[in-house]
Amino acid sequence: MKQAQFIERRKENRLPFNDKVIFTDGQKSVTAYAVNISRGGVFVMSLDPFPIDTQIVCAFCLPGQASSFCVKGKVAHIVFDRQRCEVENGMGLMFLELDESQKSTLNLHILNQQSAYLELKKLLLAERPAASEIARCLKKIPTLSPTSDLLSLRYRVNRICTIFEPSPIEVAEAADRKTA
Repeated sequence: MKQAQFIERRKENRLPFNDKVIFTDGQKSVTAYAVNISRGGVFVMSLDPFPIDTQIVCAFCLPGQASSFCVKGKVAHIVFDRQRCEVENGMGLMFLELDESQKSTLNLHILNQQSAYLELKKLLLAERPAASEIARCLKKIPTLSPTSDLLSLRYRVNRICTIFEPSPIEVAEAADRKTA
């Protein structure tokens, strides 16, 4: 059996993000929930997505920020799969114009989330991690809902942390460069 090849075209890693996003194409305004966010854009759940390349303006708030983001963007891709209920339907909104302050704030948010996930992953390596330490870490990651199921939490945290690691292809290429 031939192994499926998936080509990742995103330039930035995505992190879970669960908050309302309000966006408009100038004629229709929509409120939807985001699924993930990166330095390059946000994915929102929608059963009625705008067409690809539709120019939009979106507004959302990052956790812990007093002011909201208001950003120009466009619909970069659409996911609509009627057959698989486990797949979130929606659209990827690519940011087109972020000012330096917005870039800095978004970058800081992503770096803080990455650090919090890595701290929690390290904590979860213990056979019986302290519940108080888990609770402390979870406060830093509002999109990760607390659970009493340690196995599920370990899986979700490890799954998210894989995006911070180099891909097997990148590792192999680096090894080839060292030996060349």
